[in-house]
Amino acid sequence: NVSNQIMKITATMQDENNSSLAVCLDTMLLAEGISRNSQYLLDQGATALSVLQDNMPEDCEILDLSGCSLDAVLYYVNRDIPVMAILNDRSAVLIIGFNELNTVIMDPATGTIYKKGINDSTDWFNSNGNQFITYIN
Repeated sequence: NVSNQIMKITATMQDENNSSLAVCLDTMLLAEGISRNSQYLLDQGATALSVLQDNMPEDCEILDLSGCSLDAVLYYVNRDIPVMAILNDRSAVLIIGFNELNTVIMDPATGTIYKKGINDSTDWFNSNGNQFITYIN
């Protein structure tokens, strides 16, 4: 497959009560049928990894893919598993799709789903340290 988009994920906007990181975590958990207040957990000192490790179903393995290439993490998106990218400013986006030319990004900062060119995406994630988190069943 050279393209895929996770259609069950819809655009959700961050607000004064929920950071983009919390929105991305909530969205990943909801994709597995779990409802949590990730912002509350983050406020209590949890990390993105620990929120997922503590709340995902037992058959899910949480993967810290920091340092992996965008190409490598698209393997998971192709299997309908969103990949969270954490940016240098501690905000986060979800990679929810791709094709030969673009990635599909769910960005809580704008509450939108948009396409970003593969080369631009690669450069963007590189400049933010390629900090990726996902999971596998």
